[in-house]
Amino acid sequence: MIKILKSMSNGIVFAFLYLLVVFISPIFLMLLGYTNILSSPALFGEYLYLIEIKDQTFSSEATVFGCILSFVVGLTIHFFLNLLIASFKKGESR
Repeated sequence: MIKILKSMSNGIVFAFLYLLVVFISPIFLMLLGYTNILSSPALFGEYLYLIEIKDQTFSSEATVFGCILSFVVGLTIHFFLNLLIASFKKGESR
């Protein structure tokens, strides 16, 4: 049960990182001098995020699909790291 909670918390951390990056990146782009940007990448026909910068205004939108995808990526990375750590521990005990 503890392993499931740890993996879920890792997925939630990745989802929050996704939200943070989506909402902070337009500010950095404006500070770098970009004034006309429309970014809306799609995967499987669904948008991952929507960022629009026009002149001195910006709009950023995190989508549900992007949030779910980042959660799944967080879970996957957690399980692969646990598998990798377990294989190293087995190698050291021999």
